[in-house]
Amino acid sequence: MEKESAAEDRRRFEAELANECWQSDDLHGPKVTVERKLRKTYLYAFIDDCSRLVPHAEFYLSERVDDYCDALRKALRKRGLPRKLYVDNGPGFRSHHLAHIIASLGIALVHSRPYRPEGRGKIERWFKTLRTQFLCIIPSGLSLKALNQALWEWIYNDYHQNVHSSTKEAPLSRYLKHIHLIREAPKDMEDYFGRRTTRRVGKDRTVSLNSRLYEAPVGLIGKIVTLLYHDHDPSRVKVILDNTSYGYLVPLYVHINFRIRRDHHLTKIIPKDKETQPAESPEHYRNGLLFGKGEDNEEL
Repeated sequence: MEKESAAEDRRRFEAELANECWQSDDLHGPKVTVERKLRKTYLYAFIDDCSRLVPHAEFYLSERVDDYCDALRKALRKRGLPRKLYVDNGPGFRSHHLAHIIASLGIALVHSRPYRPEGRGKIERWFKTLRTQFLCIIPSGLSLKALNQALWEWIYNDYHQNVHSSTKEAPLSRYLKHIHLIREAPKDMEDYFGRRTTRRVGKDRTVSLNSRLYEAPVGLIGKIVTLLYHDHDPSRVKVILDNTSYGYLVPLYVHINFRIRRDHHLTKIIPKDKETQPAESPEHYRNGLLFGKGEDNEEL
């Protein structure tokens, strides 16, 4: 006689308020044309547990963490901050970068149990709706831009407006009932999605990041600082020390530095009798004169 397996305590649940919990997952999408070649796509999507509204969904060409973070950033800008984000247990959803972003925004990141997709049932059911109502009529070979444009039109014009079979309300209408409770995304949200690393500022004020050299303020020489940066925008690297921002680092230009006069009074005191002494002009320089006129006023 086979041993009976113990029954597992599973309970149907639903968030009481909009943005109390978002469920999120990815789905393998149709192929698109990229430079005359067919490329596979991957869909990242979010669904509000209470209203079934989709804050954002978008197809990408890879399953990188950066792609998921891009979709998350767009969802937060559109619909505000959820209290909880419920995601898969896959490696892409367990990156330290994602965990840091979610924690800094005051969102609880919850992972489902391995091989237990039932907890994410709402996003799974939305994927089923997507397959039967949208993907089945989309031709293969569209551009990525055209595919996403068609997706957003279907979500906004059809899915959000139609009555949901479970809630008996249209997702958008149900979501808007709680609009006064929505936490708005911070205006400086881009900083929350930046990568962080630490560096020691060299004696020549330089800091190395991703094979590039930057210059830090003189006062940070020798300090271990935190750098906040984005891979897609190497020109904007914010430097932080003791939770205080010192602005953005300046890319190093060695040829410009060759022509810049050093501000020595930042590192040592200039004697009073020399403070107002004018710098010696090239006409006063005799030894090693290369250009101009010599002592006998003849062209050299």
